Amino acid sequence: MSETTGHRVLSLKRCELGVSEDPWPFAEDNRAAIEAHWARRKAENPHFFNGQIHLLREFVIEGECLAGRLLRTDFKSFLFWRETGERDQSVLDAFGSALIRSRDGAIVLGCQRAGNINAGLSYLPGGFIDARDVDASGLVDIRASVLREVTEETGLTPADLSVGPDYLVTFCGQQVSIAVEIRASCEAVPLVSRIRRYLESDPSSELEDVIVVRTSSDVAALAVPAYARALLGTLLTSPTAAR
Repeated sequence: MSETTGHRVLSLKRCELGVSEDPWPFAEDNRAAIEAHWARRKAENPHFFNGQIHLLREFVIEGECLAGRLLRTDFKSFLFWRETGERDQSVLDAFGSALIRSRDGAIVLGCQRAGNINAGLSYLPGGFIDARDVDASGLVDIRASVLREVTEETGLTPADLSVGPDYLVTFCGQQVSIAVEIRASCEAVPLVSRIRRYLESDPSSELEDVIVVRTSSDVAALAVPAYARALLGTLLTSPTAAR
């Protein structure tokens, strides 16, 4: 779709990711530093949980397919890597993202609550690829991962949504967002109202609010991750074009 300095956004038909049993040498070589960093960050933020996640170790794009291998690690090792300059550039932070569109075409972004690693940012709901997203043969179901995250973060269920057939893959620095378009059956105003009622019912939810964007100008004033800005900049029109 687009490629500029620092990022590229691709529309692909298939996503074939498997999980290898290879260890992560960076985590093994920095174990003592990781433990010390984790003890400090856990004290600062008791909500952090050291679950299993996956990082993208290698990939190819062949035709309209993203194929690659993931390695297993834990959140504390990832957090150390991320917060100390991503020095090991042999891995990428790959994750599923939900491009939620209302029936009238608006895109819904989540605003992350304090206590999470993206606190204060507006972003496409989604999250790490974790053990629940890997089947018995070691293959990852990105669509299932994204839908699970959408339900957990917004209260919307698969019965409320239709899922687009393609993947919007954004490469931005050491991050790879694998987005799936999720279409809601209602327009933006009732959709946002429904999600907000869900968030109000769960004070521990990852999101504290949701917002709607329709044009690139709507995004310009927001604090959004670089990958989300790249993707939304590709998809959204300017106010003049929208008219």
